[in-house]
Amino acid sequence: MQKEPTMIDPVGTYRDRYDWFVRATVALATAVESIVADAGLDVDAVEARTKSVESAAGKFARLKPDGSLEFTDPLTEVTDLVGVRVITYLTSDIERVAEALSSRFELLKTIDKSSLAQETGVFGYAGKHLILTPGGDRVPPGCGDVVGLGFEVQIRTVLQHAWAEIEHDIRFKNSRTQGSPVIDRAFTLAAGLIELADQQFELADRHHKEKIAELRAADAARGMDLELTAEKLRSIVTDLLPEYASSRPTHYEWLLTLVTANGITTGAELEDALDPSRVPFVVGAMDYQHRPGHVRLVDDLLLDRFGEAHIVRTATLTTERDRLGKLRYRLTKLQAHQE
Repeated sequence: MQKEPTMIDPVGTYRDRYDWFVRATVALATAVESIVADAGLDVDAVEARTKSVESAAGKFARLKPDGSLEFTDPLTEVTDLVGVRVITYLTSDIERVAEALSSRFELLKTIDKSSLAQETGVFGYAGKHLILTPGGDRVPPGCGDVVGLGFEVQIRTVLQHAWAEIEHDIRFKNSRTQGSPVIDRAFTLAAGLIELADQQFELADRHHKEKIAELRAADAARGMDLELTAEKLRSIVTDLLPEYASSRPTHYEWLLTLVTANGITTGAELEDALDPSRVPFVVGAMDYQHRPGHVRLVDDLLLDRFGEAHIVRTATLTTERDRLGKLRYRLTKLQAHQE
């Protein structure tokens, strides 16, 4: 978008074009959400807003120390008329989001609030702000009508977002409480705690991923990552439920059908689905007349784990008389025992 000449009434022009800016906000927010999803990033939310005419008027009227206007061409120079916010779970995802967006839009400016806080030795708002524009060879789908429009993307964690929103409500929406030492100290303490909490979430996430990698390596060494067979199924169930009798060999083919119907295709997934600690509960709920074998017990453990979904997935997979009715009756027994 070419830079337009200085306007006599930029506020009036913005008011007249406000609907266009709203449509631009929708297009840019949709593109941001799509880019984040395409990058495989799990975020809490993508939010967007178009600056109100009243708020824009206040910004357009800002003055420099010498008394001159800060913006001579505000509709071009003010880059937060369209604002998008990406709220992440982890601080490490902030940089990942920034990299993904910078690869699909032209990056005009970066403001790293976290680095600024660290450099000045204070606790406060943390996050990263990007000024982006669709242009050149970086025009995401749906953004062809807003090429050259600068917009701001704020990237912050859930905790940082909560801090910033509460601070804005208390500090900036009521100017009469600004400068209160009690309020300033409270927000400084909260900011420090939030930074510490974000660090601990990062530590927990890193440890979780390392443990998952270790478990997958161990599963691979045991062949647990391979596709289930009836024989493998029998071996795993025997290990998990050693106190219960094996079923007939041919029955494990049927059990394999029940297991795979629930999306369980490997030994590792089967171990995750069958929780031996639930066996006493299931046995107590069912009040079996005779000690169950593997097939019946696993069927009930799957019913306990997946509930109604297990019924939907498996009720018609056999010629057993009235399996649907039997499963529903057994589910009511599990639910009643839970209460």
